[in-house]
Amino acid sequence: MSSAQISLTKNTWTQVTTTDKSGSIRHQKGNTTIVYTEAATIPATLSEATPVMESTIKGQDFTYFKVPSTDFVWAHANSEDATITVSPVGA
Repeated sequence: MSSAQISLTKNTWTQVTTTDKSGSIRHQKGNTTIVYTEAATIPATLSEATPVMESTIKGQDFTYFKVPSTDFVWAHANSEDATITVSPVGA
């Protein structure tokens, strides 16, 4: 699987991984905080009860690994639309 840019709509959870269970994510565009979580299905909301695996601001990246086979990584752009680049291991 190759790297892909994904557009995020503010205040909306977006699934950003599929079969890839490790790789990296770079926050390319958008002056907002993006919050990431692992879950099997789309989270209902973003609240203090949401388990957060990472958060980024523009220019930051992070590595995800060992995502369970039944889970995906989801991203939530908090205050404005944003763009991330997802690069699975081996991309």
